[in-house]
Amino acid sequence: MNLETLRIFLDIAALKSISKAAQKSHLTQSALSQQLKSWENELGTELLHRSNKGARLTEAGKVAQKYASQICKLYDDMNTEITQLNPSQHTLSVYAIPEVCNYALPCTLYEVKKHFPEYHISLNEGNSTAIEEHILLEEGDIGFISGPSSNPDLSSYKVFSDQVMLVISRSTLCPDEITLNELPRYPLIWSPQLCCVHKAINSTLDRNVSLNILYNLDSIEAVKLAAVKGHGAAFLPYMSIKKELYSKQLKIINIDQFQIYNEIYMVKKQNQRCDHDTKQLLRYMEKTLNDTLC
Repeated sequence: MNLETLRIFLDIAALKSISKAAQKSHLTQSALSQQLKSWENELGTELLHRSNKGARLTEAGKVAQKYASQICKLYDDMNTEITQLNPSQHTLSVYAIPEVCNYALPCTLYEVKKHFPEYHISLNEGNSTAIEEHILLEEGDIGFISGPSSNPDLSSYKVFSDQVMLVISRSTLCPDEITLNELPRYPLIWSPQLCCVHKAINSTLDRNVSLNILYNLDSIEAVKLAAVKGHGAAFLPYMSIKKELYSKQLKIINIDQFQIYNEIYMVKKQNQRCDHDTKQLLRYMEKTLNDTLC
C-alpha cells in the first residue's frame, strides 16, 4: 500500500467508478484494478462491490475510506504548510459552465487578481457534471454550475440568474412575439449545453409536438454565430448576446407567458481544505461576485 493507492481508492469511492478513476489517474483500468486488488489481498478483505453499474464500498471499504481520507489529509496538510513558506506559490482553480466561464467570470477574476496579486488563478470550462467531479476530487477549489448540486459531499448555493432568450438574425423577418405552440414553426440551432432550456420546454410543450431543430452545436459561440448569419433561431443566455443585441445583429423573439432562467450555483466541497489566505480570497469572491460580473 502507498499514498497513490489510497488516492486512487478515494477517487473510486467518490466517482463510484473504476473506469473513471483510471481515466483520471491516466492508468489502464486493468493496471488500476491490479493495484487495488493487491491492497485488498494485503488487508485480507474486499473493499469494493464491483458490478456493471459501477463500484460501491463494502463495510470494510467504508472503514478504509475513513482512514485513507485522514492519511491523505495529513499528507496534504504537510504540503500546504510547506507551501505557505513560499507565498508566491498560491493557486486558485475555478471551474465553470461555458456561458459563465466565457462571459461572466473574467471580470470577477480580474478584480480578484488585483486584490490577491500573489495568486495564480486558472479558469477552466466544463459541463455541470464534470465540474462536480473536479470539485469532489479537489482538482478545483470552486465551481459554477447550472442548478443546485444533489451531491451531499458538495455545498451549493445560488449566486445569480441569467435569462435565456430566443433570438434570431435582425435581417430575418419574424414577429416580435410568438406563443410556445408556434415555436415548432421556426428552424432552431440547438445547444445541448443549455440544460435549463431542455427542461423548461419539455415540461411545458405538448410531448406530441416536435421542435424543428436544424442541428446541434456544442459551442455557444458557434450557435450565436449561426444565428447572426441567419441560419435559424437560437436560445442563448443574455450574458452571451449583449453585444450582438446592442449592435443590432440579433433581435429577441418574446414567447408569450414563457420565460427561461439559467440559475447559476456556486459549488464547493464540504469541509474544504484550504489555507487561511485562500479562504479569505473565496470569501471576497463570494461577496463581490454580483457586482463584478462582466
